[in-house]
Amino acid sequence: MKEDFIKKPKDNRLILRMVFDGILIGIISGFFSVLYRYIISKTNIVREYIYSFKDIPHIILFLFLFILMALIMAKLLKWAPLSGGSGIPQIRAEVLGRVSMDENKTLISKYIGGTLGNIAGLSLGREGPSIQIGGAIAKKIAEILKRDEIETKYMITAGSSAGLAAAFNAPLAGTLFSLEEIHKSFSHFVLVPCLIASVIANYISFLLLGEESAFSFSVKETLPVKYIYIAIILGIITGLVGILFNIGLVKTQKLYKKTKLNQSARLIIAMVVALFVGYNFHFATGGGHELIESISGEFYPIKFLLVVLVVKLIYTWISYGSGAQGGIFLPVLVLGGVSGAIFFKLVSPVLNIEEYYINFIILGMAGVLTSVVRAPIMSILLVTEMTGSFSHLISLTAVSIVAFFIAESFHNPPIYETLFDGIMKNLKIKEVSEEEGYGIYKYIISDISKCTGKTLEEIEFPHHLIVASIERDGVEIVPTSKDKLLNGDKITVIAKEKYQYNIDKYFKSENL
Repeated sequence: MKEDFIKKPKDNRLILRMVFDGILIGIISGFFSVLYRYIISKTNIVREYIYSFKDIPHIILFLFLFILMALIMAKLLKWAPLSGGSGIPQIRAEVLGRVSMDENKTLISKYIGGTLGNIAGLSLGREGPSIQIGGAIAKKIAEILKRDEIETKYMITAGSSAGLAAAFNAPLAGTLFSLEEIHKSFSHFVLVPCLIASVIANYISFLLLGEESAFSFSVKETLPVKYIYIAIILGIITGLVGILFNIGLVKTQKLYKKTKLNQSARLIIAMVVALFVGYNFHFATGGGHELIESISGEFYPIKFLLVVLVVKLIYTWISYGSGAQGGIFLPVLVLGGVSGAIFFKLVSPVLNIEEYYINFIILGMAGVLTSVVRAPIMSILLVTEMTGSFSHLISLTAVSIVAFFIAESFHNPPIYETLFDGIMKNLKIKEVSEEEGYGIYKYIISDISKCTGKTLEEIEFPHHLIVASIERDGVEIVPTSKDKLLNGDKITVIAKEKYQYNIDKYFKSENL
């Protein structure tokens, strides 16, 4: 009884604060993520204007302009080193306590660098940057409100949810992605602010940009259950495409490093390639939103679709490998949609299923995204929310599960795990030696933890550590081996720094 009395006020106050923080983050992070989305959409017009000039003098002029833009982007990356790429691995590292980004510099670099890259037409998406923007804004809010380290991490995760929700108008997928890929926890302490922030960010998006799904196409005729074997075959194909994408992206990054070119040179190469692609394969420029909308609206020859797939694949590798400020979410979805369209072209003449064309595009998007990210439930939710249709869940599930199985069978790691490890190596903070000493880390005990209700002497921690203090209901307790850990407790532990990653996974895993 005494423990329940202590636990409830603590939980209630923390949850109420998380609700307030979620609302605030949803409004502010949602607004800035929507602003980024709006800027990217408007610079698409600038890009179309640039590539409308076909004469040699203008091409030479644009070449020099693109090189200048590359140099600016490189300066921004040097100034804000954690602003490159999608930003998703960086946000995860921030939540894990492995890095501390300067949110002001990161935001400036992301906005300017992402805009310049989109003007040139780099094959990068707005979704990863939106996640980092949302997380950076949330960190700034946490600083202003003087939240402690643990609550700051929850708020950054909520900001990430708001960013993805605003980018795709997909609040459920935004919440699930942040919990699965960033925080690695399903505690209600982080679930509550994430869900609230995502829904409000989606509302902000609807309010400012209109109430419509991310893509204009949706399923009108659902693929019958008798064709489930088609979904399974497509799952195999999209699983392999996802593996190819992951391998190529990592190989391209390694190739850039082997050349020992500096950041400026890498970006100049990417921008020169962008100019070439813009004039010869214009359909591949940018994230690919217009491309997938176009493919969904009319039937293209299979040869053209194959060219689109190959060019978009290689161009995305080059664009992302350069380190430019931009993500891979949208290009991956485009590759999936094109893969689905190609498969439809192959089977449609045999099965006479022309009315199910859009099904194949949507299924392809879910399959490749699942293979790349290795998050089938999030992929299903994201594609469903983006297209505004829930009528194809059985086929989507079949494709996603098969694609997941194929990627796992080939032991191809999820792309964000690989990118996260790469960032840790680059920053030389992935692991520290035993001589570098101990660190102090803080966690909140959740109701799903096996630690809850156990005394300290009963708990088998993954490594040797010292529980230095337990904070309960605002009162700090000096723990003894007989003290129990209760739901909502804030604990401070001391452990060797080289064990931080494993200890963090232990406390944040839903399978504690």
